[in-house]
Amino acid sequence: MKKHILIIVAILILSTALMADTVAVLSSGKGRVTLERKAKNIKHKNGELLKNQDVLRTGAQSFATYKYVDASSQIKLFANSVVTISAEKSDGKLAKNVRVGRGSVYSQVKSGSGPFTVNTPTTVASVKGTEFITRVDEYDNSQFIVLEGEIEVEVPDTAQSGSIGGGQMGTIIDGNLVIEDTPEGAFSDEELDALENPESSTMIIPYQDESGASKYIRITY
Repeated sequence: MKKHILIIVAILILSTALMADTVAVLSSGKGRVTLERKAKNIKHKNGELLKNQDVLRTGAQSFATYKYVDASSQIKLFANSVVTISAEKSDGKLAKNVRVGRGSVYSQVKSGSGPFTVNTPTTVASVKGTEFITRVDEYDNSQFIVLEGEIEVEVPDTAQSGSIGGGQMGTIIDGNLVIEDTPEGAFSDEELDALENPESSTMIIPYQDESGASKYIRITY
């Protein structure tokens, strides 16, 4: 019964939110978190509805977490990270894209929930259902650490590609993709804390009241 209720709620979220051009919700944040929309910084709070091409930035000792409106995936930006959020409806599902410009980003994606891709300055990663971390350094070098599942990585500039599975790490430097087992000590303290203490799942249903003001209902489970 609970699963059926959650499915119904997810459908309501998707249909309502897409009409309002909402693709995700800022579920939590701490420290210096900036939300940029159409090249302007806007005031925000936890529960803020996020739109296509919104940009999230975190400062030192800060983090931000957002969830797509189809309740399929959770994205966490660690300190000093930049992400551009986008999604569009495709074949009845939400096709999601995370563009990581800098920093370290944790993604948890449910299988069968529609296309999910991650772009960095040098790579494109396709995901079906997995748990992984994406890193981009100041030189635009990219790294993927897969905890569960598998991702397909392509390096357009050199036409290299490869599959990175659970327990593996893929590093792209100067267009060269190297895949190896994830070594001990590969995770920062901040990343380990996120993996060991996952957040609860939250659904937020956006709607408009009689005056036309945007509001939402939050469901945590």
